[in-house]
Amino acid sequence: MSEEPSTKPGSTLGDREREGVIELLGVIAYGAISGFTRLAADSELSKDLGLKTALAGMAVDEFAKHELLVTHIRELGGDPMEAMTPFVPAFDSFHARTAPRGLLEGLVKAYIGDGIANDFFREISAFVDDESRAIIAQAAGDGRRTEVIVDAVRRQIRADRHLAGPLALWGRRLVGEALSQGQLVAGERDALAELILGTSHSRPGAGLEEMGAIMQRLTDAHQQRMARLGLSA
Repeated sequence: MSEEPSTKPGSTLGDREREGVIELLGVIAYGAISGFTRLAADSELSKDLGLKTALAGMAVDEFAKHELLVTHIRELGGDPMEAMTPFVPAFDSFHARTAPRGLLEGLVKAYIGDGIANDFFREISAFVDDESRAIIAQAAGDGRRTEVIVDAVRRQIRADRHLAGPLALWGRRLVGEALSQGQLVAGERDALAELILGTSHSRPGAGLEEMGAIMQRLTDAHQQRMARLGLSA
């Protein structure tokens, strides 16, 4: 009697490719739990009930994304804590270097910083299997609640035009730090680097030309977000 093909998630992945996918999921899962704690803290700072509620809802969304990623890591045979742990120092260092000095900077960081991180993860997901790509796309969605952040920041700038310059500088700093951190994280784990370069599986990887195109798309998306906030990129 012939054996039925396996339908277990990741059953078609080789060991090295599975390791790389689990590392990528670990990066995003830790990013999601970090986002949860930061958005919850921002919600506590807000005196505007509508904004407080929206930020709390975004925090809940981040935790749900974290659980989605953790579940898929387990389905692939990985340990979520082991998958996330190598990336804790890099993320914590990034957040320490970009600690906001108040709620307004926190809102810009949530919109700009998290936005470019999600864009980066969606771009990198092009080099993974279809099922993992779908999970990452769901976890990297910005959601509609970000409109509340955009409205809040624009209101503050309309009320005090002197805020626009410092906030624009803050946004530029965030994108520079985020892009540098993304490249560092992608290259510091061998299996993850091999996944992106396409050396651990049969799918095409990202060559130098493609990585350049990815960085340009990330920059373009950042400029659009800055413009929506009413800031110069």
